[in-house]
Amino acid sequence: MAIDINNSNPIQAYQNTVKQTLAAPKEASSVDSSKQTDPTEPSALSTMKTEQQTSLIAHLFGDGESANESSLKLTFQAAIEKLNEVLSAEFGLAEDATAPISQEALKQQGGMEYWTPENTAQRIVDGSTAFFTAFQAANPDLEGEALVDRFIDVVGGGVTQGFEEAKGLLGDMKVLEGSIADNIDKTYALVQEGFQNFRNQYLGLSNVADIDTSSSKTEEPQTTI
Repeated sequence: MAIDINNSNPIQAYQNTVKQTLAAPKEASSVDSSKQTDPTEPSALSTMKTEQQTSLIAHLFGDGESANESSLKLTFQAAIEKLNEVLSAEFGLAEDATAPISQEALKQQGGMEYWTPENTAQRIVDGSTAFFTAFQAANPDLEGEALVDRFIDVVGGGVTQGFEEAKGLLGDMKVLEGSIADNIDKTYALVQEGFQNFRNQYLGLSNVADIDTSSSKTEEPQTTI
């Protein structure tokens, strides 16, 4: 069974290996009841799953450069998916509605071939804070510090969930170590710094440190609600 290793979403690609395995014909894991089997011998289904996941992991994390890029891309996708979940709930969108941060908007975003902790964090912060005006309109009873703190609680919570999911998947793949782990932690720290910068700017506070975007070649994402 072929693996879609060219899938642009590494989270979906990894999850598809599990779905494909579970959807495999029953005979792949069936055993002739007339034959005695060794309970310690892995089933055909289990072996198939392991081989598929191993192939995908080798493709995504086969060398240092691709490993770091793949891990950041996976983390970005996880963060965006969770952001869409929390924003959709906040805005009362139907399940079949277009996601606030749509795949079409992401595809149109420039520079998506470049993945560093700095520009990955910037994309996440920009994608989140672009919805502040819509969040404000949806929460007319909030203003000032209460408004911005509530907004950051919502989008920050979604981002944290996304990072935890990404780290869980990377841990399952046995690659959450070394520079990959360091880059994920650095990206998360930069996202938190970005949210704090946004809060400070909104409240007119001083000493606002900007995220280093020297290596980022992206444009602000287009969004739909």
